[in-house]
Amino acid sequence: MAHQDNDSVVESRPTGEFQINDVESGNEGEDSFDLSNTGLAAEYNGLVEFDGEIIMVDSPDWRNSMTLKAQILTAYVVFILFGLVEQTVGTLIPKFQEFYGVDDVETSLVFLASFTGYFSMALLNNFMHNSFGLKGVTVLGVSSMTLAYLIISFKPPYFIFVLCYILSGIGFGSLDACLNTWMGSLTDSNQLLGILHGCYGIGCMISPPMITGLLERKKGAWTWNEYYELLAIIGSFCLVLSIICFRRETPKKYKYMSIKRGKDLAEDKDLSMNDTEESIPMSSLERDESNTETSPEEESTDINETASSALKSRLIWFLSLILFLYVGGEVAFGQWLVSFMIRIKNAKYKSASYIATSFWTGLTVGRIALGFVTARFFRNELVANMTYILASFCGFFIFWLSYNTSWYFILGVYVFLTGCFVGPIFPTTIVSSIRVLPAKYHTSGIGIICALGGGGGAGVPFIVGLIAESSESGLRLLPAVIGFIFLILAALWWILMTRFQTNVNYN
Repeated sequence: MAHQDNDSVVESRPTGEFQINDVESGNEGEDSFDLSNTGLAAEYNGLVEFDGEIIMVDSPDWRNSMTLKAQILTAYVVFILFGLVEQTVGTLIPKFQEFYGVDDVETSLVFLASFTGYFSMALLNNFMHNSFGLKGVTVLGVSSMTLAYLIISFKPPYFIFVLCYILSGIGFGSLDACLNTWMGSLTDSNQLLGILHGCYGIGCMISPPMITGLLERKKGAWTWNEYYELLAIIGSFCLVLSIICFRRETPKKYKYMSIKRGKDLAEDKDLSMNDTEESIPMSSLERDESNTETSPEEESTDINETASSALKSRLIWFLSLILFLYVGGEVAFGQWLVSFMIRIKNAKYKSASYIATSFWTGLTVGRIALGFVTARFFRNELVANMTYILASFCGFFIFWLSYNTSWYFILGVYVFLTGCFVGPIFPTTIVSSIRVLPAKYHTSGIGIICALGGGGGAGVPFIVGLIAESSESGLRLLPAVIGFIFLILAALWWILMTRFQTNVNYN
């Protein structure tokens, strides 16, 4: 017997397996567990008995776990599907409008519907994880997306088409929040998240030319709805992978790992922000626990803070606003770029799709490559993100100044380079959020940030659609609107960086 106290028994085994038995249940309620001697769970593969269930605990280091490698690869495939779907609407806008006879405002209802589904998952994220675990959330998310694209493939009436994007948004919201939070807690999170969102970029990158090639080939050309059949098939493949690879990610395992993670974080980092608060008095961003000392036990038992509690945190709302503006600007530019090139630059459909591809190619390269640059060359994620935001603003500004050029190659180079700097902002923001938020908000808080922030990918394109419909020259303002959004984003990030600079210095 390795250790015994009043609360738990930890039994060591030669194979690395061990048990945690809650001996005195009821002392502190269901959520109270003394995990002070369970450090082995985060270091070795093994079986743990927790709350009457045997769960498998893997190392957070992907190098030491084949299961974790399979889960990471599954997440990457899911995010490729994200990208394929995300750019599908933007590339097919001319086809949708021709088939359904809808204008820009009616087309933008698709983005609003997606936002509705995405936003709903912000309030349900913590509940879904506690009720169904990581496995349940991933399976639900992929199933929702697959069903939506299957229905659309039958060319339903337009209002059904729009409703399907609510279902798709639910899938996006649940998967985006859970996979970002989960991967953000792993070893090499900067690099892994960079590749994860690079996979999203890969999907966005290949979608426009693939759609154009399939719809405009001389023999056997596809109709737009047949492409949704392909998305449904890919979604079914992702569903099978999710069921197999995440089969052990049960609700009780999620609860155990949440408590364990909170315990480890409480021991590894200084939870007190008093010194910074005294030197930088910014009441608008004061953390809710700034005037209290949080013990490791309180931190660990509070790890599953509800969404309603997380919504009271001004820091979470601030981070959500940052991500809302970023995702909205990125997606709006990518979604409306094809229409911009066709209507404003008089480009052919195929040429316009190639310009859009260059943007998503740059975004993919940036997310994969600059994730390693962030970890290696910057003091911390806050400084890195400020650099990327300012560089992105410069890229959109130059694209706007090049308004009159008819050299599509030059425009392609501009949007490629801009995409390179736009790309890493999302994963770097997620890692930064994990650094500055209390451990108890790492699930509900990050889920809300992803859901509210990701909702910008629907809300801002909808607003751009309203601007485009307002007048014949409305769409001409696309580069200026996106550039202005990134200028606001730079100002907000400067506030965050000033507030937390002394507390985030991990590289």
